[in-house]
Amino acid sequence: MLNALRESSGSWVVKIFLGLLVLSFAAWGIGDIFRLQPDAAVVEVGDTKITGYEFLNEFNRQVRRMQASLGPTFDTAQARQLGMVDQVLQQSITRALYDQEVAALELTMSDADIAAWIRQSSAFKNSFGRFDKLLFEQRLSENGFNEQSYIAASRRDLSREQLFSSVLDGTRAPAPLVKTFYQYQQETRVFEVLSLPHDKVQAVTAPSEADLAAYHEAHKDQFMAPEYRALAYLTLRPEHLLEETLASEAEVVDAYEARLAEFSTPASREVEQIVVADEAAASTIAGRLKDGGDFYAVAKELADMDKEAVRLGQMQKGDLPEEAANGVFALASGQISEPMETGLGWHIFRVLKIVEGSSKTLDEARAQLTRDVKMEKAAEAMFELANKVEDELAGGASIREIAEALNLQQGVIAAVDSRGRGRDGKAVAGLPKAPELVEEAFTIEPGDEGQLKESADGSYFLVQVDKIFETTLKPIGQVRDDVRKAVMAERQAKAAAAQAVEYAAEARRGKPLSELAQAGSSTVATLASLSRQQAAGDARLETELVKKLFQLRVGEIAEGAASGGDSHSVVRLVSIASPGSDVAPAQLKQMEEFVRSSIADDILAQYRDALRRKYDVEIHDRIIDSLFDELNVRG
Repeated sequence: MLNALRESSGSWVVKIFLGLLVLSFAAWGIGDIFRLQPDAAVVEVGDTKITGYEFLNEFNRQVRRMQASLGPTFDTAQARQLGMVDQVLQQSITRALYDQEVAALELTMSDADIAAWIRQSSAFKNSFGRFDKLLFEQRLSENGFNEQSYIAASRRDLSREQLFSSVLDGTRAPAPLVKTFYQYQQETRVFEVLSLPHDKVQAVTAPSEADLAAYHEAHKDQFMAPEYRALAYLTLRPEHLLEETLASEAEVVDAYEARLAEFSTPASREVEQIVVADEAAASTIAGRLKDGGDFYAVAKELADMDKEAVRLGQMQKGDLPEEAANGVFALASGQISEPMETGLGWHIFRVLKIVEGSSKTLDEARAQLTRDVKMEKAAEAMFELANKVEDELAGGASIREIAEALNLQQGVIAAVDSRGRGRDGKAVAGLPKAPELVEEAFTIEPGDEGQLKESADGSYFLVQVDKIFETTLKPIGQVRDDVRKAVMAERQAKAAAAQAVEYAAEARRGKPLSELAQAGSSTVATLASLSRQQAAGDARLETELVKKLFQLRVGEIAEGAASGGDSHSVVRLVSIASPGSDVAPAQLKQMEEFVRSSIADDILAQYRDALRRKYDVEIHDRIIDSLFDELNVRG
């Protein structure tokens, strides 16, 4: 099975060759790897070295994982912007610290243990629960491993597990601590809330022109026009070639015969059944039904089948047991069958609805078939046309020249932002259907020739940027209404916050919240008993306010913003309920595991800090930068 384990260690010459070969592919999109030394250390941890090859391999694995979540457009440049270089570096250092300690303690795993662990891994088992070598190789390939490198990585991982076990095996969650955390988490409180929506606040002074100008100047980021780009483009779609594409009668007939099932609707019946194990029971049921018994009532009484169980739905002949199909299809609508025996038991069927089969003739389907044949031929012609476009591009032709020479659809867009909207904020009319066109336009610069790209919908597009309109501050005359709304919203929020403080002070002096509420501008409601987690999810209570509320004593008052940011709340604590002595074992076990895991995490963090003090860690930033062919990638 695992060749590397059966043959012990392979030829060192082969190992070096494979290492260099894998490195050449591992560094895709990152730079000219032939200028690098694969064994150059990017990090040294004690006696352990992390080579450029290992570092790039792990970085690319992380990129592939992100691509699986975010899509194939996520690339190494975006990964670097998100700080993944430093993230992979720190992870590599942590693993190296553990590996250094594993080596010092002489911990290891035998070949037999590694092989057994791989065979038992659910990731490599097929649907029958057995180890599948093809699946094993597929999983390794998807994650950038070969068999030898995966076995080596597994050996290191399992050796680290031995180390972790020796450090953490004694970790326990003290029962009193678990119970305290459980009671803390499960405690519930009832609150009375006075809500002050900002937009209901009336006593706010309207802003002057000077106020608007000052706000516009102070909050420029709120009123910036996005970057726009002027584009020229051409598109290549099969439907563009339909007029010049012909479909012969023979081709249409062939398509009709090949797709005959598509143009045919088979006969079907909406069927119900009562099924029992023996003939005697079926005869009793049939007799009750003939005497006028209700189908559903009889099914429930004599076969223990409810309405859902008796309904088979719309069935074609092939969906029914072979022994009963002809008999069922011979029934009229509403008719109940005699008992029928199949391999599944004895059945009494009832037909509720009959749908007769039908089919479209060639003439009825001709228009659709003709278009489909032409579309298929046009798609084939489109590939040849795409090659001609690329030839024209290579000759230095512009989009307009290519479109004229090959009679292709082309156009211009005066201004479009990255979301496909024009200066009026609406979607640009006539924007090509290729969804990636605008995205591509915002990755190139004026003067770039552009490349013919294939869209996800099977079409082709070519886009060039004529001009870039940089992001600018919209003049106040253009956004005056938006500025006024923003100023009013800010003033109403401040007024509501001040009013909440006043109401809270009056409530603390003994005035009920219900008397403080004013019709049309505020409301009072009593919230159902809430735990901390539930309170954090209530729109009337913001996170900081929730913290205050669970520190109050009964009858005390707190005020603060609501989670949506559009209102303020004044809250009185009505009552507190502890979970009591009756603790759900499952919940307590879950809390125990949470506490134990938290303690284990803290121990490991301290252990890592101790290892950092024990072993020297040296990071070679220059070599890391050279791997990416760019300076300061960690900054």
